[in-house]
Amino acid sequence: MPIVFVLVACSNSTSGSADSCTPDDQDGVIGGTMAVLLTVSDDAFAVGGVDSGSTQRNITVQNATNVTLTLTNVGTKPHSFVVDCIKSDLPAGCPQKSCFPKAADIPPVDPGKSVTVKFTAPLVEGAYPFHSDVDGDDDLTGQFVLN
Repeated sequence: MPIVFVLVACSNSTSGSADSCTPDDQDGVIGGTMAVLLTVSDDAFAVGGVDSGSTQRNITVQNATNVTLTLTNVGTKPHSFVVDCIKSDLPAGCPQKSCFPKAADIPPVDPGKSVTVKFTAPLVEGAYPFHSDVDGDDDLTGQFVLN
């Protein structure tokens, strides 16, 4: 009886494969752990502790970072924290938008209170807009920038 060999070839370049759906990392650094203090007043978000005097609205961390975010409301009414999705710019067959996990969103926080959440930032780099979705908070915005 003759012996039959079967040759099987594999390729990583198939459109939509797991490898082609992994985004490029611009700075070569992925992950880490970061604690972020964010205050919200009736006028703006600010990165830093309550008495930091910061007016910086944008949070910057590495992509895929394990984030512990504490939101403190120094305003006179409740404010929330919601991160929007962005376009992923990945090839066809891959997810076309990138979103923070729902664990990153914080429901309205009463004045004088703080809420802490933990989550892992997305792998796709970019500037993810965030805002308060409480009525009348249209100007409470910032960006969560992933490098």
